[in-house]
Amino acid sequence: MNRWLIGLGITVVVLAAVAVVLFLFGGMQPPTAEARAAYAVEVAAGRQPAVGARFVIPIPGCVCHTSDPVLQVQHSVLRMSECGACHSRG
Repeated sequence: MNRWLIGLGITVVVLAAVAVVLFLFGGMQPPTAEARAAYAVEVAAGRQPAVGARFVIPIPGCVCHTSDPVLQVQHSVLRMSECGACHSRG
């Protein structure tokens, strides 16, 4: 019984650690090549700032639901802990 409880406790701690890491560093899937190309045109024209590289762990199924390539690329460097700025609006 004790081994089972220890195993369960370790599993819960590992899952909690994974959840925290994904919350702090996880983000959406990278935008499509078409969206990146459209954004590159905007950057080259000086209408949008270049988006810097940032460490984000892509979470499968997490995507930007807009068709605007500017928002898709700008949101691609956001982490889950920062998503509330857009998604908490009612």
